[in-house]
Amino acid sequence: MRNSFLNAITECARQDERVALLMAEVGFSVVEPFEKEFPNRFYNTGIAEQNLVATSAGMAVAGMRPIAYSMSSFLATRAFEQIKVSVCYQNVPVILISTGSGLSYGEMGSTHHAIEESDILRSLPNLKVAFPSDGYELSETIKYALSQDSPFFISFPKMPDPKLPEHEFSFGHLTNFTEGDKAVIFAVGTAVSDAINAADILKTAGIDIAVRGINCVKPLNANDIVAAAASGNVFVVDEHVKCGSVGSDIARILLENNVKINIFKEISIPDTFVDSVGKYAELKKLYGLDGDSIAETVRNSLKK
Repeated sequence: MRNSFLNAITECARQDERVALLMAEVGFSVVEPFEKEFPNRFYNTGIAEQNLVATSAGMAVAGMRPIAYSMSSFLATRAFEQIKVSVCYQNVPVILISTGSGLSYGEMGSTHHAIEESDILRSLPNLKVAFPSDGYELSETIKYALSQDSPFFISFPKMPDPKLPEHEFSFGHLTNFTEGDKAVIFAVGTAVSDAINAADILKTAGIDIAVRGINCVKPLNANDIVAAAASGNVFVVDEHVKCGSVGSDIARILLENNVKINIFKEISIPDTFVDSVGKYAELKKLYGLDGDSIAETVRNSLKK
């Protein structure tokens, strides 16, 4: 997905001389082509995420369109005050892009997991928060963000581009991946890939479920969520901690709109530090976030 990131920002920089890339000593082997083509619009602030965000905010105030790029586990937490005060409070068009969302830095351990990223950032006014499901959505989200005059946070995992079915993309709207009347899975970002896998497994057992991808977790599209929950059996798959989760927001939307719910279950990470070290796929399985585990959770829930 990092190639999609590079191609998108390079294309945008060719079309708009205000676009600049700032990074905090990360992205080597990825960002060099941008640096070579736009040496006067590339900045390395060093391992100092607060400076990265504050500098980007200053450039935005001066009329530039800065893209601040760093690792998910550090950008949202270490620079939270600067994102809050310098970017969101002033409502300036800084595009914050992070790589390594969720558990995707699995073998690096708890310090590199970004399982609280969504919860932290959704608390900030004026900030749109996006988790694209694949490289295509990542590219389109970046282009959309640069067309708007407001702050954005875009996060994607450190992983190859998942091979999803061709699909239409509209920022802020749910994406329809599979259809079914037994239940719906709302899947955030690249969890879409595992949700589709689960839907395929369930289909072989005669259980047809809908998969709806959520590319934008703030703001959530209430109309789309209500329409998708018509079956009354709702599952949310999100590679973040359950406390303050997207699932909580979806539940609130459904309750406020008087949607009759038979089953509501969130598949996410409990209130714990992930102290296991392992490959990304192993950690997803540990927390029931892989396709086989999601299918089993849905099947068992529907039986009850």
